[in-house]
Amino acid sequence: MIELVVFLAVAGLTAWLTRRRVSQRADSAAQGDVIEVPCLLQHPSLEGRWLRGRLLTGIAGTDWKPRTRAGAAVSLPDGLRQVGVRSPSWREAVKLNGGARIVECTSAEGALLVAVMPNELDHVLSALNGSETE
Repeated sequence: MIELVVFLAVAGLTAWLTRRRVSQRADSAAQGDVIEVPCLLQHPSLEGRWLRGRLLTGIAGTDWKPRTRAGAAVSLPDGLRQVGVRSPSWREAVKLNGGARIVECTSAEGALLVAVMPNELDHVLSALNGSETE
């Protein structure tokens, strides 16, 4: 019984901290600050491999900040344009969170996918749509 109470307390604390962080990120974006949106990126040069990192969005544009050594050699390609949003397939859901949304993009180098949680989707879409005009 004690384990259940501890588990519920930890789950509640985790949910509260997550909502708080999302709210802080939304407030920073509304003020025009640069924000870091956690996401996974599938770059055309690394076919089939998802890279962990953060999408930096702000007035200056959009950039990629890797969290692994594999992603350090990758940058966002020129001419990046969003073409669609979808849920992950069963095969992709094994590697990603099944509740994530995948933003499909095209670029000069090929197709690029960005997996992001639904509560962060608006930030990514506005950043990608804003980079079209640059």
